[in-house]
Amino acid sequence: MYINLNECLKRKGISINAAAALVHMPEATFRTKVQERSFSIEEAFIVKDNLFPELELRYLFEKQ
Repeated sequence: MYINLNECLKRKGISINAAAALVHMPEATFRTKVQERSFSIEEAFIVKDNLFPELELRYLFEKQ
């Protein structure tokens, strides 16, 4: 699970559904990737650039 990504979404008040829409990904796919699978590097950059440009990629996508 991407704990930091999940917490950052909560801090900014961004729902999984809204985050998925912002990065043009189905909600179910985004949710599964956050909880169980991995984002590709391209997907990770899209999430970071669109939602968290102020944060480091390594921090956001640290798996725990």
